[in-house]
Amino acid sequence: MQKQPYMTAEAKAIFNELSNTPATAREIAEIAHLSQARCQFILTQLVMAGLAIYQFGCYKRRQ
Repeated sequence: MQKQPYMTAEAKAIFNELSNTPATAREIAEIAHLSQARCQFILTQLVMAGLAIYQFGCYKRRQ
C-alpha cells in the first residue's frame, strides 16, 4: 500500500511511524502531528489492508 498511488501523505506518515513495538493511536498521532480521530481512522484502514496489527489497544506494523 505504501507504493500505491492512492495512499495519502498522511497514511504514509502513519505507516512510517509504525514499528514492531506496539503503540497507541494517541502516541502515533502525536508523532505524526495529526488529530487522534484522523490517526485512528487511517490506522483502521491500514489494519483492513493487512499492513498493521491491532492488539490490546495498540497498533504495530505487520511483519
